[in-house]
Amino acid sequence: MASYPRKYRHRARRHGDIPKPVLVIGAVVVAMGAAGTHHAGHAAAGAVHEAAAGIARGPAPSGGTLSCSGLEALWESAGGARRAAFLAAEVAMAESSGRQYASLYNTNGTTDRGYWQINSVHGDLSTFDAAGNARSAVIISRDGTDWSAWVTYNRGLYVGRC
Repeated sequence: MASYPRKYRHRARRHGDIPKPVLVIGAVVVAMGAAGTHHAGHAAAGAVHEAAAGIARGPAPSGGTLSCSGLEALWESAGGARRAAFLAAEVAMAESSGRQYASLYNTNGTTDRGYWQINSVHGDLSTFDAAGNARSAVIISRDGTDWSAWVTYNRGLYVGRC
């Protein structure tokens, strides 16, 4: 227990457990660990934890090559709507085959990056960072309601990928 801040040690002794870490993704705080997430933080995490409760269902995938279910979990952990998670995963599979570091250099000089192949015209939203790429897809697709920026969606190439 020596590695935990002093203010948490008494709680760990009293409850027989240790606080769960908190992952910050943009402005969303997601409690890590499916069980016991009420230990995720102290005063600051109390209100935020309730807001994030609909998002946090265990740890989000940290990257690498992901399956459809991994992409769905990543989408939701980035604040994406659960109702759009399946379609988001299908688009990502069509775009990158689930590969975090997939990239495409386009003839117009732009670059597509990551799971959802976010184009460099979007500035900092175009990233290989797993959480950042998913959050960018949520933002650009308007939480899964507008996929017109993705060629694979417009051509129907996403259908049946998951």
